[in-house]
Amino acid sequence: MSVRLVSHVALVWAAVMSTPVVAQEEGPAADAANDGDIIVTARKREERAIDVPIAVTAISGATLEKRGARNLADFLQEAPGVGIYDGGSALGTKITIRGISTSLGANENGFYLDDLPFTGVTVPLSPDVRSWDLDRVEILRGPQGTLFGEGSMGGTVRILTRGADLDNWEAKAQGMVSDTKGGGTNGGAKGAFNAPIIPGVLAVRVAGTHERYQGWIDNSDAGTTNVNDQTYDTFRAKARFDPTDRLSFTGSYWWSKSDFPEGGSNARDGAQQSRSTVPSSKSRMELYGGTARYDLGGAELFYSYSHLDFGVPQQGASPFGSIDVNIDIAVDAHELRLASTGDGPLKWTVGGYARNSQRNDTVKFPAFGVDNDAELRTRARALFGEATYTLPGAPIDLTAGLRYFEDRLRGFEANSGVVTDQPGNTYHSWNPRFSVAWHPVENTTIYASAAKGFRSGQLQPTVPLTLGPIYGVNLPAALSQDSIWTYEVGAKADLWGRRLTLEGAVFYSDWKDVAVRIPIPGTSFNGLINSDGTRTKGVELSLVAQPVKGLSLSAGGAYVDAEYVGAVDGTAIVKGSAVDDVAKFTANAAIDYSTAITDTLQAFGRIGWQHSSPRRNSSYSYFLPGDTIDRVDARIGFDFERFTVAFFADNLTNEGGATSYRSVEQLSATEFDITSNRLRPRTVGIEASFDFGGPAR
Repeated sequence: MSVRLVSHVALVWAAVMSTPVVAQEEGPAADAANDGDIIVTARKREERAIDVPIAVTAISGATLEKRGARNLADFLQEAPGVGIYDGGSALGTKITIRGISTSLGANENGFYLDDLPFTGVTVPLSPDVRSWDLDRVEILRGPQGTLFGEGSMGGTVRILTRGADLDNWEAKAQGMVSDTKGGGTNGGAKGAFNAPIIPGVLAVRVAGTHERYQGWIDNSDAGTTNVNDQTYDTFRAKARFDPTDRLSFTGSYWWSKSDFPEGGSNARDGAQQSRSTVPSSKSRMELYGGTARYDLGGAELFYSYSHLDFGVPQQGASPFGSIDVNIDIAVDAHELRLASTGDGPLKWTVGGYARNSQRNDTVKFPAFGVDNDAELRTRARALFGEATYTLPGAPIDLTAGLRYFEDRLRGFEANSGVVTDQPGNTYHSWNPRFSVAWHPVENTTIYASAAKGFRSGQLQPTVPLTLGPIYGVNLPAALSQDSIWTYEVGAKADLWGRRLTLEGAVFYSDWKDVAVRIPIPGTSFNGLINSDGTRTKGVELSLVAQPVKGLSLSAGGAYVDAEYVGAVDGTAIVKGSAVDDVAKFTANAAIDYSTAITDTLQAFGRIGWQHSSPRRNSSYSYFLPGDTIDRVDARIGFDFERFTVAFFADNLTNEGGATSYRSVEQLSATEFDITSNRLRPRTVGIEASFDFGGPAR
């Protein structure tokens, strides 16, 4: 939740409740992939994943479609050290990486849609872009501040969609119908089309989805059932133009809309809706941009521009009247970089980045005389570079990188027409990265690294800044920026002819100046202060085995111990308190099997398990831990060359526990409302798809 939502939404709700890779790989990358190598662009140049001294998990779009993945929560937690839950609301998914988790400030974990950065501007947001027609997803663990910039403190998630194919046309579609236990019938349709306009020179690709999921949460107080319907619509268009062999232009347009008319997935035990105000919410996103690449011979020049518009209107009803809250974010970003492309001992990347953003918030609650508008503007600039040198005569790579970042913040608030300028602030940060990688044998990498991540501070909302001294709470006008150093030792290997892939890492992170909320006694407002920070130590391990043809066994897990290093006066945080919303243990396992029945018919099946230990919130005494979550999904189907049909059961065991910490609200002297996010109950359905295509003529 943002700074301004802390100061406005929290107080309003409290008053009401009377609470004290490039998009598509072509050329060498595609050729390497065909040889069995996983190619990633985790360091903004094409490399085999096995060679990169970063803990990286890459999942292909084809794999996600075959699994029937619909959103990020369906698969991201399969990356060790990553925790995620889908709140089923317009605020999107909650992603934690290696114990880095917060609801304050800009994104603490980077989020990229193709080469276009997404940033929430003082609020961590990860929009649900739906898993359809993707090239791959890359999850980079550990700070990525040198190359990916602000917010990539725990890591970076990169959603890479399929690009326009210059040489082949394609038409594909998918339909789904399912039924949720205790809910209703769900349905969805997806489609994509690729057309080479001028073969080898110009092509376009479009993709769209529409999904409607009926609710399963009841409101016995109001006598209503299945109230939390969810609707998702997305559309993407991409064009590629290669006027010469060396020059390539790509234009892209993203549009998405989601609607949650009666709240999201937050409910009491027994799938009952909260007795408090439950806001409806919507989201809308438009993201458009373009990239240009030019092969200079031994180096590639790259430029990207993106413009983002993101809005989240929320509405709630209470005994006192209606509440309306709205967030609007606009971001313009430019990046120019030059990267080597040769096979020599020195590989390098240098570049610059510029971002201008504006965020506007409104809160209207007539019954309490609240009519608030707030605006925040930021102007960020960065220069960065990274180089890797392979020692002569030794299979050892040395990497060093550095990024300089500057961000200027300015803002104001208008309370019932009275305008108050907020004192601005400027943040600076130098952000290095170092690593050494040893390749003792082919397809094996052992590495050690030290990397810094960073994030700008934020301005104190004017209302708590004014009220704080009156009630004995001194608050800073602006919060300090936070930063993290992570030290890591890891290894990855492909063994026995790539029948076994292993990856593991041990890490330690020191996150300083983490922002936390501090209640102002006697009011429903929260102020913001910097804490001493958190420290995290963890272990990650994953493996994939293919003992026989058609059978794949995978498993992974992580232990992440994230805790505050000191007490924070005025809150429930003490030394050793668990970091909010972090699961100490996560694990997953899956069995995939496919077999040919005839030359044109193949059968396949999958069963997967995801485990998460309880999440906690240490900031306030009125939060209780969540539950241990064990989610099991199963799928079986048939592939008829161009046509596929599959039967699936999501949340097969009907896991209904609290996926995040429980919020406790006292309604009266003897009544409490205890709620948390929940998984969708067991959902059983059928899915059918087709895919046709061929060379352009």
